[in-house]
Amino acid sequence: MSQAATLEGAARGRLRLPAVSLASVLLGFAALQIAAYLNAGVFEYPLDDVYIHLAVAEQIAAGGYGVNPGEYASAASSPVYPLLLVPFAGSEAQRFLPLVWNIAALAACGWLWGRILVQAGYDTADRAFGVLLAVAVPLVLNLPGIAYIGMEHTLHTATSLAVILGLLVLVDENRVSPWLIAGVLLGPAMRFEALAISGLAALFLILRGHVRAGFLCGVGALAVAGLFTAFLVSLGLDPLPSSVQAKLGASASLSDRVAETFQTPLKRNTVLLIGALLAALLLLRQVPSNAARRALLPFIALALLAHLVAGKTGWMNRYENYILVASVSGLLACAAAATPIAKAQALLPVALAAAVYTPEFILKYPHATRTIDRQQAQMARFAQDFHVGPVAVNDIGRVAWGNRHYVLDLWGLGSLDALRYRRSGDTDRWAGLLAEQHGINLAMIYDAWLGAQIGENWVRLGQLELEGPSDYAHQSQVAFYAASSDVAPGLLAKIQEWQHGLPEGAYFVPEPEALR
Repeated sequence: MSQAATLEGAARGRLRLPAVSLASVLLGFAALQIAAYLNAGVFEYPLDDVYIHLAVAEQIAAGGYGVNPGEYASAASSPVYPLLLVPFAGSEAQRFLPLVWNIAALAACGWLWGRILVQAGYDTADRAFGVLLAVAVPLVLNLPGIAYIGMEHTLHTATSLAVILGLLVLVDENRVSPWLIAGVLLGPAMRFEALAISGLAALFLILRGHVRAGFLCGVGALAVAGLFTAFLVSLGLDPLPSSVQAKLGASASLSDRVAETFQTPLKRNTVLLIGALLAALLLLRQVPSNAARRALLPFIALALLAHLVAGKTGWMNRYENYILVASVSGLLACAAAATPIAKAQALLPVALAAAVYTPEFILKYPHATRTIDRQQAQMARFAQDFHVGPVAVNDIGRVAWGNRHYVLDLWGLGSLDALRYRRSGDTDRWAGLLAEQHGINLAMIYDAWLGAQIGENWVRLGQLELEGPSDYAHQSQVAFYAASSDVAPGLLAKIQEWQHGLPEGAYFVPEPEALR
């Protein structure tokens, strides 16, 4: 075979696996979107959190930062993602920006996954196995499901894959590629958790003799996170976003985070990361000591350990996706030239992911958008079209986006006062107190979360209930409260008008006491 033919065949191989992976994840995403649309009857996102970012983007476009005009709040945990959603603020078109960005990021993930397989050599040796890795593993690792959520996590995963590809090029060719630099710098712009991978990658560069590049990458990654925290402090906010604090539970201390992570029984998603860590340690015994890629295994193990200690897992499987996908791609690359046993060990976290993610992907994901449409979207419709005034809620996104009236976030993502009251636990009925301060006479909340904190004279008007699956809704019932008996009749009249437009699967059950 001529050299030209050999080069042509190599070029085709380099294109084939990235194209196959890209097509696989996009088809999986399309299938999930179609199933969700058939269940819900409308396009919707499966989590209310997407609309928090959209609401923050609206305020950025108006010169503010938060979810309410004139009130600063760090309701979004991603430094950059709300900025990407600023175009078309104030219009229905803005609602589709998360979809567009996630499709683009998913395509990048598919291409990078295939490109890593090519760099590892799966396009030339054992090609059938390489095609299987390109088609099936990204689906098993839930890449389409993460993009379906509509948050910044898909972009975060793409930056993590760029780091792995860059590190492979570094150990194989002793070359600092643009992929590595881009992944290290862009990761922390998507989510703070990326600092672990970025910091370890910068250290890896230094240890491999690229001291200047490693130092600049490390400083750059820290600068991205530092500039965001400095921006928050300049607004009078805490350096850690309130959205992050609100999701850390009663305490954000590292010791409590470690205890939560390794509590018994372990979360299924945590077991996935432990399986990946075990696979990395097992591969250290399988990959020859003189193999250049063996140096990646301690990097992968430390990155996994960092997330296990300080990160979160679960809730639509989105928090651990970046580290799981990046780790598996790195493990497969390290095992490419090793024994079949090594390849089997690298696939250990994939087998665990199949057991954890696949049932959820098939049985739960397609119903999640229906839940948001029947619950949060109906709350937003009532607040904006019928109540037309300030409101207090504990799920803020859908109600706040496009709302020209004040929205009090009782869970604390968009209200630092509410977060401090909730976490301190030393003030009774603080939700009623905050609502009174903001002139609010309507609250729509989960009783199990905040029912004990409403005002003493508040009147329960009834509850919005869901019929059918309610996966990923914190509660299937949302209680409606009036601030007093004086305003209750007017709110009940609006509710009666609003409930005629409720879609199938959502209905309002009035409180008997309120009807008297």
